[in-house]
Amino acid sequence: AVVSTQSGHYGRVTFQSRILRLYMSNGVARNILPKLRKLALYVLNIYFPLHMNIKYESSIVHGCVNLFKEVSLIKKYVKSKVEQEYILSSLQVNSYFAHPHNVLISMLGDECYVIRKEAIDIIVDIRNLDYGEQSLDYYLPKVNFDAVSYSKLCSMSKMGERWVYLTFMDKLEYVTEPPLTKNLELSQFLLERFSSDLPCHTQSVERLVKLTTEATKRVCGRVNQSAEGMLIMKGRSEASK
Repeated sequence: AVVSTQSGHYGRVTFQSRILRLYMSNGVARNILPKLRKLALYVLNIYFPLHMNIKYESSIVHGCVNLFKEVSLIKKYVKSKVEQEYILSSLQVNSYFAHPHNVLISMLGDECYVIRKEAIDIIVDIRNLDYGEQSLDYYLPKVNFDAVSYSKLCSMSKMGERWVYLTFMDKLEYVTEPPLTKNLELSQFLLERFSSDLPCHTQSVERLVKLTTEATKRVCGRVNQSAEGMLIMKGRSEASK
């Protein structure tokens, strides 16, 4: 514990990884529960690498790419189809970075000219059509977990003159322009990649994960846990004044 504290955040991750590596070794794994070994395999092969990747590529431009990497790691290291489907179903519920807005943003920030050009063509098509007053409803897409690239995580296609995508409710919705690209001259991204300082993951999110975990230990039910979390945040806010 002393070593991990002195090494800082990345030192703790390395230190914890070495401990988990012991659980994965043949000599030790035979003496522990199979479920614990599965957990160690998941954390070491999927969680830690993805955690470090998100820290390194933290821009919203990499959000969809990070999601694709997570799907790829899960399909590579989780061998059981039942367990794989269970984990992927959780990603489906939280598939915000597979939404067309985020897919197009990632495509505009891609190193490949062809992919950037494809995104530009889609956005230009959207701009040239009159969608009327755009709805503020935000429908999660149905994630294509068999996709071979991040740009295919969301099933976007052109029906007639309009671009549509398949939602998680198996309904078709119009693809609209990402708010980040509105009023921007798209031709500039033929020569350079789109970039943004907006993060795809923040320290605040990590704090909320801890807060949610604390709430689940105190009360049952999603509504009660959400209320408990808000009460904790309100209490901390008032205490800091």
